[in-house]
Amino acid sequence: MDGNGTDAVYLEVIIRTMDSPLNLRPRPPNSRGPQTIADFIRRVNAEPGGFRALNEEEVRRNVIAERNGLHHEDVEMVTDQEADDDSKKPDIIAARHNIIMSLGQAIQISSNFLDFISLLLSKEIPTQAAVSISPWLRNQVPIGSIGATQLDAPTPLTQSRVADNKLITIGKRLVALNEAADTALAAANRLRQEINSETKYWQEVLTVSQKGWSTARLPQEPHDMGVKFGFSNAAPMFKNNSVAPLKRAEDGSVRLEYGRMGSKSERLQATLLHNREVVGRSSLPRPLPDDAPLDDRVKEARNTIFAQELWHEINREGRTLHGHHVRLEQSAVTCALDPNRTISFELVGLDDQDHSRVPLPGDLDAETASITLHLLLSNAHRQNQLKRSERTAANAMRGPPPPYNLLLPIITYYRHEKTLEDCTTFLAAFCGALRSAGIQSSFSMTESINKGSPTAPPSEALMKTLLHPSEVQFDLTITPASRVRILAKPTPVFGTRFSIYLLHPQSNHLTSSFPPNQTDSVYENIKELVRYLSNAVPRALTMYYYPLVQEMRNSGNKGNNGETPIPPAPNTTTWIIHPDDLGLVDDDTETFGVRFAFTSNYTRGDGADDAVKEPELRVTGDYMEDGQRVQHEWKWTASGPAGTQGGGSLDEIVKHILANGPSSSVLSA
Repeated sequence: MDGNGTDAVYLEVIIRTMDSPLNLRPRPPNSRGPQTIADFIRRVNAEPGGFRALNEEEVRRNVIAERNGLHHEDVEMVTDQEADDDSKKPDIIAARHNIIMSLGQAIQISSNFLDFISLLLSKEIPTQAAVSISPWLRNQVPIGSIGATQLDAPTPLTQSRVADNKLITIGKRLVALNEAADTALAAANRLRQEINSETKYWQEVLTVSQKGWSTARLPQEPHDMGVKFGFSNAAPMFKNNSVAPLKRAEDGSVRLEYGRMGSKSERLQATLLHNREVVGRSSLPRPLPDDAPLDDRVKEARNTIFAQELWHEINREGRTLHGHHVRLEQSAVTCALDPNRTISFELVGLDDQDHSRVPLPGDLDAETASITLHLLLSNAHRQNQLKRSERTAANAMRGPPPPYNLLLPIITYYRHEKTLEDCTTFLAAFCGALRSAGIQSSFSMTESINKGSPTAPPSEALMKTLLHPSEVQFDLTITPASRVRILAKPTPVFGTRFSIYLLHPQSNHLTSSFPPNQTDSVYENIKELVRYLSNAVPRALTMYYYPLVQEMRNSGNKGNNGETPIPPAPNTTTWIIHPDDLGLVDDDTETFGVRFAFTSNYTRGDGADDAVKEPELRVTGDYMEDGQRVQHEWKWTASGPAGTQGGGSLDEIVKHILANGPSSSVLSA
């Protein structure tokens, strides 16, 4: 230590510390008695009478009696005993003085200890120790004037362990370094794997984005990417389900989560039935493997949600088409095209189908119907976009959109094709029967193509064809002087209607004998068309052969090729047109002559195809032969002459009947 004065101060600090040992016992709990004078006065004032009643024996006795329920004599005894106890209690002022003395002593002891420790530490850390040294000690002793030295000297045993301790220390450090290196290598491997996984993930996401799919961060999960694979013009339910999160798998590949759409790949399959037997099905793609590229999986999700929306819209429209024989079953929508043919649509899973089935003859028709439905739904999306671009008050006030026309165009198209097939079959048999009789009859068919605007895209022309099938025109020649034009017009509600027009009406024989409907030239179905043509044939033949009567009258005045005159006819019969325009008869009795009839009935029966009975031309002749009256009937069909009356052309038969009319004697008889 430095200096005598300083040593005295040190000794004084140490002695003070030793004389007043620091009490390290825990602080006693707070008593229930008054802690301060103010608390004591407040409690006294709370008692009955306050300070004035402290010495009044009567008040004390009453209070004791009320609390304990004692009698007056007992109160006096208790009061005397309490007075003795109160005399033994210490004075409150003395107690306060003792507390203050104890507090001051404790503060002094702690200050001395703090000064001693701070002065001892001031040699090593003077800056921190100077903060806690009291001003009195700083003035008496300089900082850093006292310090502590080694108390215990090293022994030979501890000296011999120094080398071992160094080796142990080095070993522990080496072990720690190895553990740190292993940890760093493991972290590097994890980081490398994470980098590879992230690279693989983002490479697939970038590939999908470059192929035109819309990718962005999900609003609800900003740390995940999502891809939009649906259609912006779809129904709200399917538009909200057309966003799938792109989750990263453990190996870094992208896991496409389909959400409410479901992870099952589905397609709409069309099935064509004939007499309840399957004759055709639309094709279905094979399901994707588990390791398929992300672009193919996104495309598969797009096709699945499109098929689901198509199935939803078909069910919506099917509820409004009960009049067109559309039925909603549990898992399919069925449309009756005719009494025998039915087409049904069903939403099927790709994993549940047999992709190795045998091809059927009606697969092409079923595939055409399936593709048509997809095109019609795409066109409906395009129309929705055009309507939304027109910001009008009507669009703003419009409610939910009506069902799309998806099934109705297909039903109209198939029924129109069936009607055209029946009409073509009938006209071929019709002309064949007339040609078998020697009449130059024929027909031609022309389809009017719906041509859109030259600047319109081809897709619009295709949609116009699908929604509105083309009109078909038939030019029919019954006889060279009787020609008609038949126009087949498809309508979604009433089916195919027919309109009949006369070609060259000034010289057409049917203009005067059997014209089409004047007020409304529309025939509702093929049955009415067949009826009109069957009734038109006899009248056309009557008008066709009527000029032959005049030629036969003049044949006696001319020779063949103007060379030798032909003798006049052996009779003087006058031929006229039958009142019903169905043949030529004699003017006197109207019983002799030639009559024409054409039969072809259009029948429809349950369980049988819509069929047209084979057209048949009938000619009945009533004439004289070898002085006797003869009645013959001739028949022709598309296959040739029918019946047992012999064949021959109609021209020869009519000329023979007209040349052998009844004589005057026969008529008079």
